[in-house]
Amino acid sequence: MSQLRSLAVLPVAAVLLTPSLASAATLQVGPDKTYQTVNAAIAAAQPGDVIEIDEGMYVNDISTINTNDLTIRGMGAGAHLHATQLLPNKKGIFAINVGVGPITVENIEFSGAAISPNDGDNGAGIRAQGTELTVRGCHFHDNQNGILSGGSPNALMTIEHSEFGYNGNPGSGQEHNVYISGDTAMLVFAYNYSHHSFSGHTLKTRAKENHVLYNRIMDEGDGSSSYIIDVPQGGPTYIIGNLLHQGPNAENKGTVISYKREGQTNDDLRLYLAHNTLVNESGNQNTAFVRVGVADMVVMQNNLMIGPGNPIMFDNAPAPVTDEGNLQTDMPMLVDLAGYNYELLEGSPAIDVGVRVLAELLPESHYVHVAGNEDRPVVGAPDIGAYEFGEAPGDGDGDGDPTGDGDGDSGDGDSGDGESGDGDGDPAGDGDGDPTGGDEAGDSESGAGESGTGGEAGVDTTEGCSCSAPDRGADLGFGALALLALLGVRPRRRD
Repeated sequence: MSQLRSLAVLPVAAVLLTPSLASAATLQVGPDKTYQTVNAAIAAAQPGDVIEIDEGMYVNDISTINTNDLTIRGMGAGAHLHATQLLPNKKGIFAINVGVGPITVENIEFSGAAISPNDGDNGAGIRAQGTELTVRGCHFHDNQNGILSGGSPNALMTIEHSEFGYNGNPGSGQEHNVYISGDTAMLVFAYNYSHHSFSGHTLKTRAKENHVLYNRIMDEGDGSSSYIIDVPQGGPTYIIGNLLHQGPNAENKGTVISYKREGQTNDDLRLYLAHNTLVNESGNQNTAFVRVGVADMVVMQNNLMIGPGNPIMFDNAPAPVTDEGNLQTDMPMLVDLAGYNYELLEGSPAIDVGVRVLAELLPESHYVHVAGNEDRPVVGAPDIGAYEFGEAPGDGDGDGDPTGDGDGDSGDGDSGDGESGDGDGDPAGDGDGDPTGGDEAGDSESGAGESGTGGEAGVDTTEGCSCSAPDRGADLGFGALALLALLGVRPRRRD
């Protein structure tokens, strides 16, 4: 099966990797370069060009991108695009227009993005309205939104090795660290550090298909997010190898991961969670680590849950659940629970007690802080949670690399819309229920709250149940395999 899947992605991968037919140029930005501003270089760029930005801060250098096939890259320690005034384009420090792509953004810091309440109060580091965007090694902080997407049907979004923190409007719940719209065909969110979202969600995605892989997504000590992960419209969703933490100041203490609980409904409501470490330090004894509104099936395998709460709860009729190899404990024996290092210590009850997971759920990596990754070793029976204890045979340094050359990948990276009715269905301010001003008719969450809950504002009080059912496997979608192949995320079987 693995061999067939690898062959199947080649035609799509070849198309995605095809270089521009135009003669590409490199446009350099800096105090002593051809272009002194990023905006000027973007305005002059042609399809296939690469824009290289000298390290340093660029104040109020705001750009609207209308050119296809651009790579925009910070050099050295990275370029910092900082806004100190309301964005003149009323969208983002980078605003990628509808129909534009692919665009790649690397090694750039975005901060200060804001627009007025009359314009939507939802300025973004990147407003992604194009057809395809890759963000790699970037840092988004102190914006109203980190990334806000929407506008082009069937868009592709890849975000990797990046950091998101302190985005949102405190007390609003309408803005998020990351918000991916429902016209996105697929999101791949891998090796990122997303934390301290103000009131909104640490990761919110309405994409038709989602792959959330090997991230650190947390409130930490003083974060005030709503959900750690919100997938309000469902769709095939793979949450694998993540470190997830709900903290004492969370504005919605009743749910860590929320799936298909409001808005439109994507096709194929399958939710997969494998080898995640989830920590509840909210103080709520009845927290749902996973709360589901509607699903066709849920698979939970080898997840380590720490703290009080219910592994899974349903708002409505329970879906078939595969519940295997999961462990909930208050004594996990981790390297530093208080310091958010969730690696296992010798003697941990999570060691060597996992089950064999579905092939597409095999973990390939460990998250490495900050926003990096390394290969996950194969050591005997699988361990539960996001980390494997020990070293792979022949791997003397424990980095998952038996060659010993230490070349494992590492990243270069440096509010509650829950049951209270978040009203973030229209942060663009155009009143049409579309959070990005795009085509998501009927997507409004304004005043609607979360279906089937009806508790106090910001607190889940839903009665739910935990159920089990026979195992039901499923193959990854064709488009997902193509994009994941480009990331180097491939199934690996244990001996």
